[in-house]
Amino acid sequence: MLMVNFWSMAAQKRPLIPVFSQILLYGLFALLTLTVLVQSNPGTRLPSRDYGFYIYIGDQITHGRLPYRDAWESKPPAIFYLNAVGLWIGRGSRWGVWIVEYVSLVTAILFSYSILKKLWGTWPALGGTFLWLAGLDITLQGGNFTEEYPLPLHFFSIMLFLNLIKTPHRRIPNILLGVVFSFSFLFRPNNALTEMAVILVLLLLRLLQRDIKSVSIQIFWLMAGALPPMLITGYYFWSQGLFQDLLEASIFYNMAYSSTSISSSSPLMTGFTIFGAISWIAVAGYILAGFRALKKDAFFPIYAFLLLGWPLAIFLSDPARRNYPHYFINWLPFMSLLGGLTIHFLTANIPVQRRENQLWGLISNGMALFLTIIFFLADGRAAEYQKALNRLARRDTLGAEVRSRISTYVENHSNPGDKVLFWGVWPGENFMSNRESPSAYLFYPLFIRSNISQQINARFLEDIKNNPPALIVDMDWHMVLPIDSEKRAAQAAVGYGWIYPPDNLDEFYEFVTENYYVDAKVGSRTVYRLRQP
Repeated sequence: MLMVNFWSMAAQKRPLIPVFSQILLYGLFALLTLTVLVQSNPGTRLPSRDYGFYIYIGDQITHGRLPYRDAWESKPPAIFYLNAVGLWIGRGSRWGVWIVEYVSLVTAILFSYSILKKLWGTWPALGGTFLWLAGLDITLQGGNFTEEYPLPLHFFSIMLFLNLIKTPHRRIPNILLGVVFSFSFLFRPNNALTEMAVILVLLLLRLLQRDIKSVSIQIFWLMAGALPPMLITGYYFWSQGLFQDLLEASIFYNMAYSSTSISSSSPLMTGFTIFGAISWIAVAGYILAGFRALKKDAFFPIYAFLLLGWPLAIFLSDPARRNYPHYFINWLPFMSLLGGLTIHFLTANIPVQRRENQLWGLISNGMALFLTIIFFLADGRAAEYQKALNRLARRDTLGAEVRSRISTYVENHSNPGDKVLFWGVWPGENFMSNRESPSAYLFYPLFIRSNISQQINARFLEDIKNNPPALIVDMDWHMVLPIDSEKRAAQAAVGYGWIYPPDNLDEFYEFVTENYYVDAKVGSRTVYRLRQP
């Protein structure tokens, strides 16, 4: 009798299992996002070099200035304006940018899990999501990168792909796919390769069926979605007299940049070195996709997308062979699906009733959350957030975010409105010290050789001479030879320094030597102050 009552009660409570399972799942996603984004935690981490570019330009935008005219960087404008939105949310604090990162990443996780579960079930969905997040943890490099924010767009484009496989004529999904392609492109042209692969496979499938009418209709609606964001962006900068500057920075300069290799290593080998075991799990999935594509079953379009898309990502993510890990973030949507396919193959012999059983789903989500909590605590990530919370609690005395020692020194030893040059290409220090750069051309002297960079180099020196900064801080970075002539000679003798120095670099050094004196040493940084008449 007791046993009958027990099972009766269990049956009555069983409807609650999916609810508890979903709560655990959302808790898992929230914690995974925190785990990865500890790298960009403003309470404990300083902005990286690229992070500094984007947040400085975003800050300039919040003060009414414009990209390419008042702050030049070789990216399309989406990343700058997204940083401006983050600073508006955070009232000038990097915490606002972190919130934008958090929302972006948790959205990408939800999309990827939904895709993988629809294709292959719960366990491949959990496994594939863990794999690409582990890859992101390796490649994020402090966060706020142009490759990071389009991740939800990439996964959303795959969701649209699944929707359009059987109904290619549908207008709204095609328009949305065009919009998503356009937004990914406006972060960085290379980023749109996931959307490009989706579009190519959809059109190829129609061509294989000799359905030319469907191809024409689909191209029309894709263009209807892709063109408005591009045209609106172009019109805005044209209305500001900056359309040519937009093209030169985001397209023409990057064409020269991409054709100028820094290393001889192949993107394939570099990516496999970065991702390690994750790459080989994806390789296993790629081989499976190849074999299963031969069957031409209902999943053939997915296999075709993976077989075409991953090689496209490999060879377009880093055409200039810079080997920057964040470039390889573009591999992650493909590695997620390939990893999910591998896990599906390994678990295929487990009965479906067990794999998709609600109770097993609850146990799987609970175990995944438990293991993530253990890692979060043991790896010191929870401790970093604790430090950040302590700082926020004492923000009136400590400040809401951590700042570098040199930026604090500069703010305390200069006046509001003073221009400061951080020699070594570190505009993040300008942001942290609340001091503007004396020139819009933030990347000097690290440009590659091109007609555009020659013009920029001349403008930079002209800006420095016409409006000399109150302070120049030599950041002591080996890629940029120091201002001190003896140190510069010693570093050049052992091969340090940028391999494409501008023609007027010596003229810059001469100007500084004639007009500045050493004012202070802050750690390894040297502060030069302008001689006053």
